[in-house]
Amino acid sequence: MKKTLLTTLLLCAIFAIQSFAQDEEGFWPRSYFVGAGFAAVATRGDVNTYIITTKTDKGEKEIVHNPELNFLVWPDFFLGVDIGQFSLSANFNYWYFTDNLIGFGDVEVEARTRIWRFGIEFIYNFFWPEFFQPGFGVGYSYTSIKSDDNVFPVDDTKQRTDAELMGSSIAFIANLRYFLTDFFVLQPSLKFYETWFGHINTENGGTADLKHKQWQTFVVMEIALVYHF
Repeated sequence: MKKTLLTTLLLCAIFAIQSFAQDEEGFWPRSYFVGAGFAAVATRGDVNTYIITTKTDKGEKEIVHNPELNFLVWPDFFLGVDIGQFSLSANFNYWYFTDNLIGFGDVEVEARTRIWRFGIEFIYNFFWPEFFQPGFGVGYSYTSIKSDDNVFPVDDTKQRTDAELMGSSIAFIANLRYFLTDFFVLQPSLKFYETWFGHINTENGGTADLKHKQWQTFVVMEIALVYHF
């Protein structure tokens, strides 16, 4: 499925390039951009609903208590290229926060959690090259969520360890470009990421495939400042 999504995005990019290669004027309207933004994120799904049972390399049972992930924030850093009304960008998110772990009932158990994502986004910008450009597109990203001391051995005489969930996302994106000047753009966005986590890494068990993938939906509301050159 990963190869299919990447192939689809690459084909979209190729289509955009070819459409301008055939332009009567014989050139590609092209520019580059860098940007930074901040997003509020709401999530819901398997990650903050179900605990995970794993085994160490010695066959001993451990319980992974995922973070709640109900609401968080993260920064967004990106760079990309415009080819006429099409945009292709690489995006990176990284954030550390403290969150409650699930599976303890009314008892609150907190853990430091790190989330990072790297992906690509492909957008079609309507009304290009006007100063006001609504856009719609798709994206694909790799996502990692790691929590400290959230792996509880069944043998409670042993120490807790860390766990990392790893997976992929597809995104549906709506944004709005508002050109404040010829170079600076204010860009609010609404993004829906459907993420599936198929792998887990623990200190005592290494990396393993999950028997049942954990699906999680991320709804992202972002505001960014973009510089075009």
